[in-house]
Parts: sequence; structure tokens; C-alpha cells
Amino acid sequence: MIPVYREKDSFLQKMHPTTQLTLAFSLLTLSLVAENPLYQVAIIAATAILAASANVLPEWWSWWKLCLVISLTALIINPLVSREGVTVIWRGFTVPVLGRLDITLEAFAYGAGMALRLAAVIWVFALLSLVMDPDRALGLLRGKGSRSALASALALRMVPTAMRDSVDILDAQRARGVARDEGGKLLVLRSRLPLVKRLVSTGLDRAIGLAEAMESRAYGSHRRTRLTEFRFGAGDVVVILLSAALLTTMVAGIAGGAAPFTYYPSLSSPVSGWTAAFAAPPIAAALIILAISESWKRWTWLKLRS
Repeated sequence: MIPVYREKDSFLQKMHPTTQLTLAFSLLTLSLVAENPLYQVAIIAATAILAASANVLPEWWSWWKLCLVISLTALIINPLVSREGVTVIWRGFTVPVLGRLDITLEAFAYGAGMALRLAAVIWVFALLSLVMDPDRALGLLRGKGSRSALASALALRMVPTAMRDSVDILDAQRARGVARDEGGKLLVLRSRLPLVKRLVSTGLDRAIGLAEAMESRAYGSHRRTRLTEFRFGAGDVVVILLSAALLTTMVAGIAGGAAPFTYYPSLSSPVSGWTAAFAAPPIAAALIILAISESWKRWTWLKLRS
């Protein structure tokens, strides 16, 4: 499954790009400023609910491999390089330059917290890439650097298009017996070499076709016309207000020390009454958007006004 934008006719996908960016910005900011790992879990859960409301949950979940690799890297490296913390759980040997490799519980917990934060950030960006049409997002730049917007649009589409082409070409080569999935690794790698040649050829053919299409539409020969394709609706206003309220409440609470949490020099308890109270808003906001999405699917009247 290729994790790129596909039209699903969902409430989140039909929103104004500014609304989508505002929602993603609020979740991303919370994931960066929150220290308590339970907040990161709440943000990931909220992102999963939003992905389910947009009918992109399988595509959203397909990013778990990237999250796992990056998170494990942070989890492994931090205890090895950090010398802070008072609870030593493993006394290692001495390494030149690095010194004695003692692993503390606090350093391990900090690495786990950073792993959760990285996973939350990745999944927020995954949600944004799955619900926001790149063309509509770049449409926000209309009249302000159209050539740059065109170059950005082509660059954004290059990798997903190449991935789709590679899947189709590889299937065709398997049917002809050119590509092999069995045997030694060297044999499998050699069978993939024709795929690279065909991808380059297909990319050049597509570039020529795109250039001819742009020339036939007289691109760059006169002043660019504009067509308004989207507008703010009632749903956009609700989601923007909800995102602003969520961000303001959470940041104010964290800055005010309502639910403090520290890794060093010793761990504090991640669970308290205030923690539960401040971890609930992201999930509650996601559930509200989920309820609006379900109503949007059923009521044509609401679709016309959102």
C-alpha cells in the first residue's frame, strides 16, 4: 500500500487546506512541547481517530515501519551517550573518548519518551499527507510565485508516481518471468536492474508528455488565469476553533505546570489526576471531528454547507 493522497470523499479531505494545516499544526506543536509520554500517546491516539474519520487508517498505519526504525534508533542511542540520571541499571565497560558506558533508567526513559515524540510527529505528518491534496495546498500560493508552485507540485508528485510505476512495471516483469522473487539475493537484485532502466524511460516519456501538455495550454505565454476551487465553510470554522482551543488550553496548562514531568535527575510519576485531565483534550477533539465526519457522510445538507 503506497501512503500517498487518494481521494476518499471524506470530511477532512474536503476541508480548506488552511484548516487542515491548522489542525496538523496544533497536534504537531503539542507533540513538541509536551514532556509527559502519556501526552504523546494521546496525540498518537487522536491522530489515529482522525485517520479513521478520513477513511485513511490503513494508509496511516502503514507508516509504522518508519516510526519503528527511527524510534528504536532514539531508544538505543540515548542511553549509550547520556551520562545523566541517578538510577544505574547496567554498568558497562570503558570506551575511549566516550568514557564508561553506564546506562541509567532515566536515560533509557528519556530515549523512550523521544521515541514516542518522534512517532507522534511522523504520524501527524502522515495524516496531513493523506488528507491534504497537494494541488489544493499549493493553490494557496496562487498569484505568489506560480513557477515555484509548479516546480513544487512536480517534485511532490515525483516519488509517489515513480512508486506506482515501479509496482506496475514489476508486476508486468514478473508475468514475463524477467523479475524473480526467489533464489539468491544477487539473482533477485540482477532481475531488478531492468526495472531501473524502464523507470528512467517512463519518467522521460512522462516529462515529454507534460511539456507538450503545458505548451498546448499556452503555459507562460500570457498572464495566468485563476479559478477558485475551495472556500471556507461551517465545518472549517468549527475545526479551526477546535484546534485553537485545544492548542491554547494544552500549552497554557503545560506552561503553567499543571501536569509536570521530569526525566532528570530522577523520574517523576507520569500519571496523576492532572495528567489524565490534560491528556484527554486531543482525544476529545478527535472524537468531535469523528462525529462531525459521520454526520457529514449522512447529511447532504451538511455537505453543502461545509
